[in-house]
Amino acid sequence: MTFTRGSRVTVGKRLSFIVLLGLVAWSVGGCRDARGPRRILVLGSTAAFEPIFHGLKAQLEVLGYREGVHVIYDLKYLEKCPSDPPVSEGGWFSARDGELIFALATEASMAAKKAAEGTSVPVVFAYAGIEGSNLVNSVREPGGNITGVRFPGPEQIGKRMELLHRIAPHIRRVWIGYQKGYPNTEPALAILRPLSKSLNIQLIEVPLGNLKDLEVDLSERDQLADCGMEAMLLMPDSTIHSPEGWRLIGGFADRHKLVVAGSFLSNVREGAVFGNANDLFKVGKMAAPLVAKIFEGIPAGTIPVVTPEQDIYINVKRARELGLTVPEGLLRQATVIIR
Repeated sequence: MTFTRGSRVTVGKRLSFIVLLGLVAWSVGGCRDARGPRRILVLGSTAAFEPIFHGLKAQLEVLGYREGVHVIYDLKYLEKCPSDPPVSEGGWFSARDGELIFALATEASMAAKKAAEGTSVPVVFAYAGIEGSNLVNSVREPGGNITGVRFPGPEQIGKRMELLHRIAPHIRRVWIGYQKGYPNTEPALAILRPLSKSLNIQLIEVPLGNLKDLEVDLSERDQLADCGMEAMLLMPDSTIHSPEGWRLIGGFADRHKLVVAGSFLSNVREGAVFGNANDLFKVGKMAAPLVAKIFEGIPAGTIPVVTPEQDIYINVKRARELGLTVPEGLLRQATVIIR
């Protein structure tokens, strides 16, 4: 998977503006032919989460919403939009777009909610962190005109540390670099800090403003006789999970023979000892019934938010190279095992 680099604050502002243009265009478009297909704006800040969209389409098809017949999608990614879309040309959405916004991941979901305020356009988010983001009032009653599939960040990050401790109980120093100000950061830290203390593990916290900060930190540690850690744990943000971020982390871990506690299956295939995350295609499938309920007339804010179950991926080959033995009980829980 790939993640867009650059300032996330700028991304959020640009995405809010793009969505707002679409909503304005939609609202002035007048009434539509009731026999026509429903129109969904699919919004994201990066194509990394596109499997969610494919999952949505597949499951909506199962529910009777055929693409081009019953529903039309307009997929827009901020990374493909100009920095200043001209209002005179209608921005990036035509007058026919926008009966529902389907937002991919946390940042796009926050921007979509903000842009939809004051309109009747419902928002369905997928893989968005709700802790610390004010996206919803609660899981059971999201409120407003929004619902979706949450990113189970706190559960995932806690499980990641516990899995690391089970696989490598001797480890006492764990590096966590994290993007300052990212919506998922503080909820993750609130879980990790007390948990690591209970496991007698020292967190080596490295707040990051950008990729350059990550490069500098690892480069300086490369010059030391002791790099200051035995393991690296991936935090849920776009700096750590960007292609360049993962390249830097993966290369550093390989040079120093460190255990990497990863997230997505791609990390594990590329050298992490294990990872725990969600199948993004399945996340999209989980969102489809929520969209269908809204199309049937149920207010979005009354539909409870749903949470996907975690998958566990284990690279037994890499574990052996590092002198580790993965417990059999853990292997039985794994969704994917690389031998």
